[in-house]
Amino acid sequence: MLKRFAALAGVCLLAPMGAAPLALADPPADPNAAPAANVGPQGPVPSAAPGVLKTPDGWTLSVTGKDESMEPVASLTNSPWSREYLVDGTFTATVNGGGSTKLAGGTLEAGYQIGCGITQDDIESIATGGITPGVGIPLVNGSLLPITLGLSAAYQMKIDLKPGTVNIVPVGKKEFKGTAPRVSITGFRIKIDGCAGQSFIRSYATLTSSTDNTDDVVTYLGVTKAV
Repeated sequence: MLKRFAALAGVCLLAPMGAAPLALADPPADPNAAPAANVGPQGPVPSAAPGVLKTPDGWTLSVTGKDESMEPVASLTNSPWSREYLVDGTFTATVNGGGSTKLAGGTLEAGYQIGCGITQDDIESIATGGITPGVGIPLVNGSLLPITLGLSAAYQMKIDLKPGTVNIVPVGKKEFKGTAPRVSITGFRIKIDGCAGQSFIRSYATLTSSTDNTDDVVTYLGVTKAV
């Protein structure tokens, strides 16, 4: 278990108080201005090679992704331990060939895998305070300046850290009876907590093709993006 200590020193600040300047109002919008164009996904990533499986009974399974985007966004909770992403992607699968068994449909599940380099566990806070006396300064006439007292404060934070983990976030799962299922994801926001280090994200899509007495499974793994 890794441990990190962060110490913050508290200080007293005195500032003169005065009237704040008046804020200027925003100018009215121009009714003749053209609306901003839709620039599309802001975090596009290339798609990886498709996952392909040739079954023992003669079917060929394929699953792939396209039009993928994974954009890190600010956490809604503003927590330094949270990671949020805005994701897009289209994941398709096909079952082809002339197998010796009768197809009975299956499922296509698409989602994301998020890895954290370091996982935050427990946080312990310790605050201390005290009074520090000043030193009298002798003057020419033999008198002393009065002794002053100063306030001091200290804050210590103890954070327990653990080795990284991988979080699997399923987004969509489609049961199908045909041979060409699809799952499309647009503008979906995913979030994980407790991530203290660098994070990594990639898409996945898992195809399960069934017959009367078999299940064949093949997975597509997208390109990993480090954030």
